[in-house]
Amino acid sequence: MQNSEPLKKSPWAKYGPSKDGDAPILPADVTSIVSSASRNFWKKPAFRMLFDCPRIEMLSDIRLTALRWNRAMTSKTLDREPRNTASTTSSVYVAATLSIVAALCLPSEGRAQSSRAACDKTDAQFAVTAAMPDNADALRKYERNVSGLSGDVSTVLLGDSLVEAWPRELSASLGAGPVANLGVGRDRIQNTLWFIEHERERLRKIKPKSIIVLVGTNNIYLDKPCGVMDSYQKLFDEIRSLWPNGKIFSIQILPRGDQMKGAAENIGSVNAELSRRSRELGIRTIDASDIACGRTTPCANYKSDLLHLTPSGYEALTRIAKQGIGSS
Repeated sequence: MQNSEPLKKSPWAKYGPSKDGDAPILPADVTSIVSSASRNFWKKPAFRMLFDCPRIEMLSDIRLTALRWNRAMTSKTLDREPRNTASTTSSVYVAATLSIVAALCLPSEGRAQSSRAACDKTDAQFAVTAAMPDNADALRKYERNVSGLSGDVSTVLLGDSLVEAWPRELSASLGAGPVANLGVGRDRIQNTLWFIEHERERLRKIKPKSIIVLVGTNNIYLDKPCGVMDSYQKLFDEIRSLWPNGKIFSIQILPRGDQMKGAAENIGSVNAELSRRSRELGIRTIDASDIACGRTTPCANYKSDLLHLTPSGYEALTRIAKQGIGSS
């Protein structure tokens, strides 16, 4: 039965209608406070920073938020009118979700200080310990990648979603022969280590002349820079052990986030250390930061999440990578 109380327009309507029947809105004073705060929050760079956080990728339940909101936006009242009220349940649901994500992702002074601290024994152990990916889909991708390898591969791409999404027609130009893209989305350096360790025998069957590595952006918020460097050193050692005759090219961690300031201090620290220690690590580094539009946003080379690349971004990345490989 339709609620006899007339529907009232809620300040939350601009963000999406409620799904929960015709439940009454929050009391006017509370609704006013919440809606005012939410409108101000939506306008701030801090909101976009929530989507510049790798932990969101690990929180698969966040998907339910998007699905629920999408269903809500297409729902109608019993008289077939678009719903424009926000129930208590919906308001609390949205507020709780944002609070959890903000607590996990928004930077704090304490977290920044910790990131600049020296690594202790636990940090070092965590950095070099291979880790199984946190989802079955990644394991399926690993299997798909190695099962499709042929013995004449000349170049291997290793990394995360930035590598996985590299268009085939562009990545094919990075080697004199067949190019194998072994990138898997959401991978951290420790996941790539796990992949190499567990597929070593099948990976030995190929003898690439070049190995291009682009991984680490999913480490940069969660690990100290010194820990990220320990992870890199372990990864490069494993690659050299697997393919001793191959040249390793490490593309530095790309700028990300609003105005390209996402974890900029840590990214700069790691990239500088990679360059400084490149001979010691037995690698050649490639600085591809020029794709970041002068470190301003919006940037045509980045998607709206300011992390992943657009087609023009991959064209620029391919051009820079080819220059780096050719100059070696």
